[in-house]
Amino acid sequence: MTIDEIYKNEEISVRSYHVCKSNNLNSLKDLKEYYFKNKSFDKLRNCGRKSDEELIEICNKYHGEHFDNDETEIKKEKSLKSIILELTRVQREIINSFILVNTNSLSVRSKNAITFHLRGNLKIKNFAEKILLSDSFNARNIRNVGAKCVPEIEIYISIIKDFLIEVSESDNEKHLISLKNNFLIKRTFSISIIPNKILESESIFLLTDFLLNQNALFDETQTFIVKRAFKLYQNQKELSLDDIAERINLTSERVRQIRKLCIDNLFKKLLFIKNFKDDLFQKYNIDINSNQIEINQELVDNINFTNYTYLSREFVSYILFVYLSEKFSLIGEIEDVLQPRYFNARNRHNWKHFYLIEKDITKELDFIALANDIDKRISERVIESYSFNFKSYLSRFLTNNNYDFLDTAFPIGEKIINEEFELYLDLDENLIFKRNTKKQAHEYAYEALEYLGKPSKVKEIFKKVIELYPNYDTEEAKIRVSMKRKNGFVPIGRKSVFGLKKWESELDNFKGGTIRDIVEEYLKQFSVPKHILDITEHVLKYRPKSNQNSILQNLKLDESGLYVFFKNSHIGLTTKKYDFDYQKIPELKDADKKTWEERFEMFKNFVTFEKRLPFSNGVPENEIKLYRWLNVQKTKQNKGKLANNKVEKLNSLLDRYPNINGRRRLNSNEKYQELISFVLNNHRLPSANKNGEENLYQFFYKQRKLFDKNELDSKEETKFIEVAKLLQNIKYENKKN
Repeated sequence: MTIDEIYKNEEISVRSYHVCKSNNLNSLKDLKEYYFKNKSFDKLRNCGRKSDEELIEICNKYHGEHFDNDETEIKKEKSLKSIILELTRVQREIINSFILVNTNSLSVRSKNAITFHLRGNLKIKNFAEKILLSDSFNARNIRNVGAKCVPEIEIYISIIKDFLIEVSESDNEKHLISLKNNFLIKRTFSISIIPNKILESESIFLLTDFLLNQNALFDETQTFIVKRAFKLYQNQKELSLDDIAERINLTSERVRQIRKLCIDNLFKKLLFIKNFKDDLFQKYNIDINSNQIEINQELVDNINFTNYTYLSREFVSYILFVYLSEKFSLIGEIEDVLQPRYFNARNRHNWKHFYLIEKDITKELDFIALANDIDKRISERVIESYSFNFKSYLSRFLTNNNYDFLDTAFPIGEKIINEEFELYLDLDENLIFKRNTKKQAHEYAYEALEYLGKPSKVKEIFKKVIELYPNYDTEEAKIRVSMKRKNGFVPIGRKSVFGLKKWESELDNFKGGTIRDIVEEYLKQFSVPKHILDITEHVLKYRPKSNQNSILQNLKLDESGLYVFFKNSHIGLTTKKYDFDYQKIPELKDADKKTWEERFEMFKNFVTFEKRLPFSNGVPENEIKLYRWLNVQKTKQNKGKLANNKVEKLNSLLDRYPNINGRRRLNSNEKYQELISFVLNNHRLPSANKNGEENLYQFFYKQRKLFDKNELDSKEETKFIEVAKLLQNIKYENKKN
């Protein structure tokens, strides 16, 4: 029945009639198909609430009418059984696919009801027996079907029935494939015109390229970003977020958000290609029964040549993964491979390529952990070259200790280390990690101390280093920083004197650390406090130039509260419990210690004069003390340990000045200009260990951490990427030279 006939019968209004005609809904069949897909007509142009209700009523009223007259209906119903029996294999496959797609597009309740009624078997034979050819079938009688679901299910059955008859009338396989694909694409994406080469080829690569260009997978803005932010095509120019943002009049932060949304949804969007049957082996010699799909440039060129596309290796790999995801796992981070990265992620390997590996293998061996371990090893300082037998090394990453998989996983693991790290096995199948560092600063200092043979000042150690290695470019500060306990050094007191840790076991009367460290170690040995004379006698073994009074005052000046003083010149540790026979000496008030009111008055005078709160660094010591005092008061206030009158006084001042993080505020733009100038002039980043460069180094370090966490604003991110590109260019120029 046509829309004109319905209108002539005065079943719809003039407005509803024009809505149908202007939207190319010319028959009852068109009307019901649109309603089945969209569940209403309110999205049609010029369709108001009354027209929507009228058209829905028409669909419900004529839910059983699909042909021009009753006679044709009866005739076709009578032949339906023979039609189904005479279907070819290809026809059955196409109809089965059609039923599956239509069932999945139903509302949740209708889909569950149909699936339950068919016992999960959506094949045409079962569908016909239980629905199309069943005299007792009635959509209203299906379990868990409500009144609102009945029209949707009846239209669903009508569409499948019409499609079945249309398919049965053609035995041309190419035409049938085209018919199925045409329906699938139109049904899913509402694309009106689809080229025959898309419909007939069943190429997943040609289809993906077509859907992208039609803005079918993403909307127009998202597609613009996807095409320029991801490595989809060969020789594609990499655009920064700012470049893309400028072209579509969005902020770079908004572009970043859209990019993340698209990459998170890419797999789900591409799942549609699973409805197509691309003969990968015949077309491209891709053996899906192998343990790994090897995707090299030769295969990519063949795919592009066959399909007249220009897809990148990265995107071809990802398309294949989506298509074969039931059988293969994807090894490699999508953010690393598909989108350009200016900086590497930390604490894991940054992948260059994708690898499609059979799922049974990835369940037995953790290739991600393998790559992360190798990345960690080559990133660390390798002082001496070492090697592993590769098969033995692979066994470390077995998840279920199933050693039978090692032979299968061996060539896959070798492929990964070749392409990701440019590492190659030797003739004995050993994986070699070569030394990658020069002699470190602490090694020079260690050797110098061994030559000196006694605890020495940093200045003396530095001179010895230069004497031994006159061409070694270093500084006294660098030597000082390198002499840490973990590197085998021990400090002697607090006067920049260092010795070697090993001397404590090799030399008599040698012990590193401060006098307090020596006393603490000594007192830990006893369950009772020790007299100052005993303590002095012990300390003088290692610090002969000290004396009793100096040692006593040193312990009294300790601010950690570790030492406790008893009457009769006995000293103990607060970490130990002693008998009540020992009486503590009452604590004396520190002459320099000020009352709360005195400190508050100093704080008040400061903010009144400076018009700001105190900073924690780069300022005089008195200001730093005020900063620390203020933080202590805030902590006490948060814990409810500060008296109300003090809280009121403190807040009366804090309310006048903005809360700051205690560090001097810097204009990041000025700092970036300073950093860029430094890099251009010195062809390197600033050093943390060189005088005059520390602050600039700290600025870059903090900005990098914020960049890694995506916490920079768009301007700072642009500047940071500019610095990164400068460094990349310098690195490239150095390699050329």
